[in-house]
Amino acid sequence: MAFSQLNFQKISKEDLLGRGREKITFAAASLEKLYVYSCEDADFTNRLVKKLTLELKKQKLIKLFEEIEMPLVLVLAAMETNGIKIDKELLADLGKEVDKRISRLVKKIYELAGLEFNINSTQQLREVLFEKLAIPALGISKNKTGLSTGADELIKLKGQHPIIELIQEYRELAKLSTTYIKSLPRLISEKTGRLHTNFNQTVAATGRLSSTEPNLQNIPIRAELGREIRKAFIAAEGYKLLALDYSQIELRLAAHMSGDKKLIAAFNQGEDIHTSTAAEINQISLAEVTPELRREAKAINFGVLYGQGPHGLSQNADIPYVRAKEFIDKYFLVYQGVKKFVDETIELARGCGYAETLFGRRRFLPEINSSVPQIRKAAERMAINTPIQGTGADIIKAAMIGIQELINNKYQAGQVKMLLQVHDELVFEVKNDLVKKIAAEIKEIMEAVIKLKVPLAVEASAGDNWGEMEAI
Repeated sequence: MAFSQLNFQKISKEDLLGRGREKITFAAASLEKLYVYSCEDADFTNRLVKKLTLELKKQKLIKLFEEIEMPLVLVLAAMETNGIKIDKELLADLGKEVDKRISRLVKKIYELAGLEFNINSTQQLREVLFEKLAIPALGISKNKTGLSTGADELIKLKGQHPIIELIQEYRELAKLSTTYIKSLPRLISEKTGRLHTNFNQTVAATGRLSSTEPNLQNIPIRAELGREIRKAFIAAEGYKLLALDYSQIELRLAAHMSGDKKLIAAFNQGEDIHTSTAAEINQISLAEVTPELRREAKAINFGVLYGQGPHGLSQNADIPYVRAKEFIDKYFLVYQGVKKFVDETIELARGCGYAETLFGRRRFLPEINSSVPQIRKAAERMAINTPIQGTGADIIKAAMIGIQELINNKYQAGQVKMLLQVHDELVFEVKNDLVKKIAAEIKEIMEAVIKLKVPLAVEASAGDNWGEMEAI
């Protein structure tokens, strides 16, 4: 920041401490270098505050900064300090079971390939898929070393050979095993006996919080193994885990921002929005909507919010390209307000160079006027998604501040703790006898953060672990 804003190159941590094997500790650094490093930190922080405060006011971002981002710092500090209890034995048992599943998969992959090879080696995998098995590489992207075997490319090969699905399953299991099952027990604090993640306010471009060391926001809840991993997150004795989750907040925000009458009416009448969309697109009654039609409608509801075209939708919903295109065309005929919102949002971003949330948060998109179609299209998708996802992020942040005030002012230390935030969900640890009372109070705060044309809805559930929660 000092370099980009004030044109000054500060002494870096590497200049001070060295790198690699030569790296020393702060205690061993020379006093002369240490005072320059420390004084520069203090001096340039002060200079940046003066400059950036003026910039925040000029960009009309000071309210967001002072009323949401800065009060949230203390909330996140409390959450990081609280941590969450982990069942190490459950993870150890799960690890053994997953290792067996991986071994069985590897054996099957070798059988189908007709040889043993390193599945994790992109070069060896490429040779097996495209040379040994001669799977057609039509439409497969290339990188510096040849045909890509990345996750997106394997999706394109689905159905062409049974080995593809096995490799996808192997990768998913191996990733979850390495990232969570084997890693989480090693990250438990010896001091507290709990797992403490780090929450970051300035990583995700949309304003969403991210979590690192470990990242607890990417455990795939729809995957069976993801749900099993969540069971290892447990409540302390005498407590329950309480989760409160905004229901379809991004679709509700899309209804509000687009002003689409049909979408607003569906939410205000308490209809299931995916069933309602399926009925509208297929011109059938709500009662005639099958689970398959609802699944397709759900994919398009979210696909539109992420600026997906027919190609992306066909992959996500696992439907032919022609059907995906027809689906999108019909969707925009039914929800004309959404179509208008999408077009106007892109046009607005083209003119001013950024997309904005209802709270005034901005995401700058210089690429939106690029002459390269791929780059421009990616920026257009961000322009559509940012106001919706970013506003959702702002809403839950504002809710967290209100909830922490409730905890601080009304409850004794330790009776209720905010532990985790995962996108639209908040997880708490609450004394057994207070669960229902606190759930109702938190729900009220979360639903009252902002007044929209449709109601904000929050679902509450509780249980002894994060993977097995019952609605309350």
